[in-house]
Amino acid sequence: MIKYKSDDKNGDILLILQKLIENWENEVVEFKEATNDYDKEKIGRYFSALSNEANLKGLQYGWLVFGVRNTDRKITGTAYREKRGLDN
Repeated sequence: MIKYKSDDKNGDILLILQKLIENWENEVVEFKEATNDYDKEKIGRYFSALSNEANLKGLQYGWLVFGVRNTDRKITGTAYREKRGLDN
């Protein structure tokens, strides 16, 4: 379970992440460890597939979450955005 202080500004995000991990991957949720880099073409395909599935299910969101290891569902963090990876 993820714990946080009540004054933690990221508390809501951490609760969402916890729920996503508990329910694990499905048509609208995908986890990638992506420690330092990730293929930008794959990201585009995931965005497209996740948003299409969310739309078909009448959901507001699809989730592509970096920094979670598939093998043991451990939050590992990612340095991907630190190098402007998504901005390129």
